[in-house]
Amino acid sequence: MSTIRTLSLLATLATFVLLIVGATVSATGAGLACPDWPLCQGRIIPPFERLVLIEYSHRLLASAVGIIMVVLVVLTWGRRGAEPRQARLMIGLLVLLGLQVGLGGVTVLSELKPIVVGTHLTVAMTFLAGLATFTARAHWAGLDTGGPAHSRPASYGAPAGLRSLAHVALAMTFVQIVLGGFVSAFGAGLACADFPLCNGRVLPSLQPGVLIHLVHRLLAFAIVVAIALLASRARESRDAVTRLAAAAAMLLVIVQVFLGAFNVWTRLAPAVRVAHLAGAAALLAILTALAVRVRLGHEAPLPATARPQSGAAPPDGLRASRLPRPAGMSRVADYFALTKPRIIVLLLVTTITTMVVAAGGAGFGAALAVYTLLGGAMAAGAANAINCYWDRDIDAVMRRTRSRPLPAGRVAPRRALAFGVALGAAAVMTLGLLVNWLSAFLAGAGIAFYVGVYTVWLKRSTPQNIVIGGAAGAIPPLVGWAAVTNSVGLPALLMFAIIFLWTPPHFWALALNREDEYRAAGVPMLPVVRGRAETLRQIVLYTFALFAATLGLAAVGGLGPIYVTAAVVLAIPWTLLVIRMVRRTSAATAWAFFEYSIAYLGLLFAAMALDRLLA
Repeated sequence: MSTIRTLSLLATLATFVLLIVGATVSATGAGLACPDWPLCQGRIIPPFERLVLIEYSHRLLASAVGIIMVVLVVLTWGRRGAEPRQARLMIGLLVLLGLQVGLGGVTVLSELKPIVVGTHLTVAMTFLAGLATFTARAHWAGLDTGGPAHSRPASYGAPAGLRSLAHVALAMTFVQIVLGGFVSAFGAGLACADFPLCNGRVLPSLQPGVLIHLVHRLLAFAIVVAIALLASRARESRDAVTRLAAAAAMLLVIVQVFLGAFNVWTRLAPAVRVAHLAGAAALLAILTALAVRVRLGHEAPLPATARPQSGAAPPDGLRASRLPRPAGMSRVADYFALTKPRIIVLLLVTTITTMVVAAGGAGFGAALAVYTLLGGAMAAGAANAINCYWDRDIDAVMRRTRSRPLPAGRVAPRRALAFGVALGAAAVMTLGLLVNWLSAFLAGAGIAFYVGVYTVWLKRSTPQNIVIGGAAGAIPPLVGWAAVTNSVGLPALLMFAIIFLWTPPHFWALALNREDEYRAAGVPMLPVVRGRAETLRQIVLYTFALFAATLGLAAVGGLGPIYVTAAVVLAIPWTLLVIRMVRRTSAATAWAFFEYSIAYLGLLFAAMALDRLLA
């Protein structure tokens, strides 16, 4: 093993230990045991007291890491001709180390100001991820004695989408660690004093400390899902290192969830806090190494008959022959098309009508309506854009979607993903700053559920995909109600239930119409997996449940005869179309029901608003 490999591994391990010692400093309250910097209590060798020794050992270990890094820089720079990327990475790491040393001093001199403490941890984790990247490349990309790379992972036919999953899991984990650091720095570790509930409630009062703590918990759930998908896909790899790293990440993230719970149950016991941060650092390092391993491995092409996988690129034929941009369609229009604007219109109808019902006869300002609709539109558009990115392989197979911007080659996948993420962030900030943080939280949860649970997890794995995933499309009434009342009332939950129960029949009708396309794309929609008879039976059952929910809203929500009459009248064509499908299932009957279901939902919610306005 070369000197660079040995030193890089040593530096990574030393940095990991340094983070554990830093966590011990924070957990034991030793951060100001040395109230000055760079000396400790004005001395080079401080008094031998417990807290002083903890803090001083942290400083000494940081110095040792610095010395190793300087040696690594010299060795790597001398071989920059063979590995220029490694040389640039090492220079960047040296800059990060210098910044971290300065932040260490500022942390002490600012008397542990929360924003400084959180930033200190962020830079430390960035440094660890960068160093893990360097170390992994040194071992697997052949940074050895100055010669060219010679030990890349052998071609192992990495499953399609594995690289994207590795990067997504890594990014989410890094954000979670940073968020956890600020939870600790701002003293929000017990803002939710119980687990799994938060102060005895599923949806507590969202004070700033509670909000950041709750987001930390929800993101943990999303990370578990992401890493579970990563581990599942990695099992298909022929590379033993990839399988082992993914399995280790899966085990570690489960342990992290339990450690997070024990943090609350033990009232932030120091040993649990240290173990929690150590687990987070280890998970970050493993995911970083896994991402490097997958990136360096040569992905062998899958057989032509293989089932499309999440995040895979369109088939070679489609990629080679980019579909021409329709006449008059600009680049802006392509990005606009990623948001699926026709779907957004229906979601906005349910949002604004819910706001009218929530306000009663009091009304609300035009500014509130504009901000809520703007934030809601951006949230829905963000979820749809990320969905287009993930499903671009499926869209390339299906006739009704192959002309979309991604499968047609008019927008690069990475740009579409960046657009969706940026739009989602803008949506949450718009709602949070201009409406209220409860509506922002609900919108953000809707995006996360639609992308993480439905698109990434359920859509390709179970025929119940649209049943569970339909919860994401039912979020707008909750957002609208929260925007007016800053709470979520029982009527809003019933409106949520109406859309939740409406969604499966609506999409199953589309699946009946496009059954062959879903089968070709490998999407286990109910008609593909269970057949048409079972699909129709489920549509009938959901129809009864939907009608019961619409009438239940009249009783609970205080709606009068206008709404009740509309609910009954609108149910008649729905029922007749269902009977028609049962008697003669065809593409025409299914499409007729699909189109009416859209009108049904819009008119039903409009009737709610009209009833309340005329009451």
